[in-house]
Amino acid sequence: MKSEPGARVRPGEGARTPVSGGDRDSAKALRGAWQAVLGRLELEVSRANFETWLAGTTARSLSDRELVVEARSAFRAEWLNENLAPVVERCLDAVEGERLAVRFVAPGEEPHAAPETAASSNETARAGREQVVGQVNGSFTLSRYFRSEGSALALASCLSLVEEGERAISPVVVHGPPGVGKTHLLHGLAARASDRGQRVACLSGEGFTSGYQRALRQGNVEAFQDAVRGVQLLIIDDLHDLAGKTGTLRELVHTLDAVTHGGGGVVVGSELRPRELGLPERLCSRLEAGIVAAVEPFAAGERRGFIEQRLADLRIALPSWCLEELAAGTGSVRSILAGVHAAVGLQRRGLLSELRLAAEVGALELHSRGNETAKAVIKRIAEHFAVAVGEVEGRSRSQKLARTRAVAAAALQERGCSYSEIGALLGGRSRSTIKGLAERGRALGAEDPAVANLLRAG
Repeated sequence: MKSEPGARVRPGEGARTPVSGGDRDSAKALRGAWQAVLGRLELEVSRANFETWLAGTTARSLSDRELVVEARSAFRAEWLNENLAPVVERCLDAVEGERLAVRFVAPGEEPHAAPETAASSNETARAGREQVVGQVNGSFTLSRYFRSEGSALALASCLSLVEEGERAISPVVVHGPPGVGKTHLLHGLAARASDRGQRVACLSGEGFTSGYQRALRQGNVEAFQDAVRGVQLLIIDDLHDLAGKTGTLRELVHTLDAVTHGGGGVVVGSELRPRELGLPERLCSRLEAGIVAAVEPFAAGERRGFIEQRLADLRIALPSWCLEELAAGTGSVRSILAGVHAAVGLQRRGLLSELRLAAEVGALELHSRGNETAKAVIKRIAEHFAVAVGEVEGRSRSQKLARTRAVAAAALQERGCSYSEIGALLGGRSRSTIKGLAERGRALGAEDPAVANLLRAG
């Protein structure tokens, strides 16, 4: 890399050591130059990406105009090669003043080992996933997962379960509102663990319930238990779907114990924290003994980065004004994607304009009525019916309060809140109760224009 400070320069040579110079084989010179590159990268990438992927990397060797850098794990090396190599090479060029390629390798990997071909990698992945209990969405890979500040703890906690040398803490509970990427993270983790040869069970709350109930009906519970309790990594998504299902929750407790006692890891996804779901104490205490990590919606700057990543996947560019408009939304990952896909559809047909974009995504609420908080919705509806907010959240079953709760439940669902979230907001009521209230609220809206306006307002 660059010659060391104070190094003697031979006659006729400039201050910069040539590519094949002896200093390039010097570990000290490599370390110094790589630290300079890392310093520039801190300004080029987000703090979250730097700390997750680049921090702790070390330069290993330089030959044939390729710099080999050791990452903290095989997965990080793979992710860096797929996602950040061009950025790193640009910074390397700025620091060194010449074009060099960069390749990240896993700890202990031979610097010049031939990389695994994509075909063999895919075949290995397919072979591994055939042994997964449940189903893994193949498009939800960790390499495509958008790492944000709001998901930092959740991602790090999940990665620790599948990376060698990490001191893993289990169980990991990943919770957050719908549409923030929890399922993507869980399925990406399942795929990664399976690719590494681990036995994995990846089930939704509904899938775990239906599998267990089917085993009960068919008299083969033991086979079901052998399948899900003998894995090295158990993943249960949508834990909130199990609320109130006493027998299934009891079976889940025994399953968690079996996997944990066998040295395996457990990851659970949920819209709310376990205690907010009204789960049994024995289950809550087990889950809370590990890590409970929130996944929060993107910050304003992160939305722009997420949109650009999705456009790169689609291999299409959108005008700057369009990116700004899409990034100005406050919705979930799903609503952001819906806006992006609408804009891409218009662009491909040559119809993209500010007016057409606003018309297409107006229903997707780029500047959504979701700006009104859930508490504000309840307060507004309580004021309409002339009742106190505390009474709406209370247990009185008077006709007026029952109507108020029904309209509030329907209005909150209209804004994308889940039954579990609404139940927590309305005094800890169950999902089934909230579902019935929301249905009644929509029926009231169909009968009364004033109530219909309450459901739409905000």
